[in-house]
Amino acid sequence: MWFKNIQVFQFSADFSVKIDELQEKLTEFLFEPCKSIETYRHGWVMPATTSDQLFYTSSNRVLLCLRRQEKVIPAAVVNETLKERVQELEVKDHRKVGRKEKLSIKEDILSELTPRAFAKSSYTWGYVDLNSQLILVDAASSKKAEEFLDLLRQTLGSLPVLPLNTELTPVSQMTQWLQNTASRPAGLELDGQCELRSDLDEGSVIRCKQQELDADDVLSHLESGKQVTKLAINWQDRVQCILNEDLSIKRLRFGGDLLEEARDSYADEDPITRLDADFTLMSLELYRFIQALTEWLGGQRAAH
Repeated sequence: MWFKNIQVFQFSADFSVKIDELQEKLTEFLFEPCKSIETYRHGWVMPATTSDQLFYTSSNRVLLCLRRQEKVIPAAVVNETLKERVQELEVKDHRKVGRKEKLSIKEDILSELTPRAFAKSSYTWGYVDLNSQLILVDAASSKKAEEFLDLLRQTLGSLPVLPLNTELTPVSQMTQWLQNTASRPAGLELDGQCELRSDLDEGSVIRCKQQELDADDVLSHLESGKQVTKLAINWQDRVQCILNEDLSIKRLRFGGDLLEEARDSYADEDPITRLDADFTLMSLELYRFIQALTEWLGGQRAAH
């Protein structure tokens, strides 16, 4: 359950959750498998497999899990079948099949294959942090995070959120941290990886990996006008990640001491005990990290 990527969202108005009503609301959007003619379905599932509760709370944070199931129809199969049917029609009717008709045939093929297709499931975890008034979603893409938020919005009836925004842009601060070691916040270290881009020279990208970022050949790119759009950082040896220009967090890893502390908390392997330890420790660490990150970037910008 430890998050690997994070999309962070802030509330645009004070938000609270009525815990005593939450189970009933989530049940209305309980996950059910795809029917034979459906291409996909999604809904809420239990965070702990041994409990029928569709959410888990710890320290005023509410954890949820979305399951998405979709039918897998290989594109190669569809294209091959389409090609065969188009050829048959052209031979039979002595005419060229147009684009619009091809699309119609393709839709028919998909309708025929869908009931026989295998179903594949994926899971998206996220939680509402009522302490910091943020939502954190374990998603590498904004599209996947939006699917989680959209279902939560349907479930609750309202969800006034927008992507986390700060007074200073991540690009300006990451560029400063790379350019000037004295500007780096206490406890923050650069982790040997970055991406540099230039607004003036469109398409010009420099990617550095496993490299000494304070080296002259890296810094020379900043002097020529490039800015940092991705930066690998290490915070107190407890959180390592790649910070992106849109404030999304990728390749998130937690320090060994924190993971060991979690393992020590659930020696009996009870799923609920394990979930409680993992979620409590992870969410607290992310609360501290996001608070620090927001401060480095001048504080959270108020939503309008």
